[in-house]
Amino acid sequence: MRLLPNLTEAANGLDARYRKHYLARDARQTIIAIAVWMVPVLLFAYGDLIIFGVGTQFAALLALRLTFCAFSVYTIRALVKVATVRDYDNIFLRWAAFGIALVTYFNYIWAAYIPPNGALTILVIFSSYMVFPARLAVRLAPPLILTAANFCLQWLVVEPVNQPALFSSLVTLVTANILGIVFSTWLQNHRLIEFKARLEENKVKEDLSRLAATDDLTGALNRRKIMELSTGEYERFLRERQPLSVVMIDIDRFKKLNDTYGHEAGDLILTSFTAYVAKGLRHGDIWGRLGGDEFVLILPDTPVEQAEAVAERLRLGLSEPVIWQGQELSFTISSGVTAAREKDRSIDQVFIRADKALYSAKRKGRNRTETV
Repeated sequence: MRLLPNLTEAANGLDARYRKHYLARDARQTIIAIAVWMVPVLLFAYGDLIIFGVGTQFAALLALRLTFCAFSVYTIRALVKVATVRDYDNIFLRWAAFGIALVTYFNYIWAAYIPPNGALTILVIFSSYMVFPARLAVRLAPPLILTAANFCLQWLVVEPVNQPALFSSLVTLVTANILGIVFSTWLQNHRLIEFKARLEENKVKEDLSRLAATDDLTGALNRRKIMELSTGEYERFLRERQPLSVVMIDIDRFKKLNDTYGHEAGDLILTSFTAYVAKGLRHGDIWGRLGGDEFVLILPDTPVEQAEAVAERLRLGLSEPVIWQGQELSFTISSGVTAAREKDRSIDQVFIRADKALYSAKRKGRNRTETV
């Protein structure tokens, strides 16, 4: 019962990401379409002049055309700044409503001279599907409303009523809408397929990048990524003279635990310990596995005294044993702490010093922290 809601949520999420990704491109396409549509609106003022001559009606129609162009310019400026998909839809629908009213009114005025459902109206209906890449409901509304309005005009206004012409007009309008829906949907689906393919490609790249940077068992950073990030932090230490500390950590007597309980138990200890440390990390801390049971914690902007306190907190916080096949496996850790110094030539020297402090802790009985 949960599968369908989850699929619906996933589809909605994909559609939201898809439309957000193409928002800027869709806004530019709509801007171009609106700008192009302004041209015939102005040019057909010449038709008003021929039909009605210079007079009050021509002046009123010209004012209406100029008002539409002014509103179109306002809409273009709004689309330039549009930031969300919802805003885009609202801006487009406002302009489309004005456009529908204008086209319907001019078709009504010209009905005695030119049929309301002439070639230009059919072209407007079809092209509106193609040039405005909004979601389907938004894309459908303007041409369908315009279709209904113009069919009603031909039915109610044009005299005398010509049944064959009315039927032919209906067939033409329906065909224009069907073709518009089919072709625009095909274009949108094609673009959606491309978007999905791009998402899959990006996901594969992210997975490969993650696999190249993380330890297979624990999910912590691996040695290569640790060295890359720690080198960057060391270079920042040299530039900014901010403290940089390193904590080297070993699990005490890990080999004995492995030999006694098996590798699967050892793996569980490693993953549990990794998760335990990761829960307390700050943003910017670097935590990873160097290999075996050896881990390193790099603490940027942290004096050595604070790093020692962190190491002690981690050591003393290991109070809950790992449960393996009904047995409680307790373990302790030893840590070596040091800080980067001006005389160090590389991060490697800091690591070597922390490693020496770690082995000093192990020689002194383990389950302790040593600082150098």
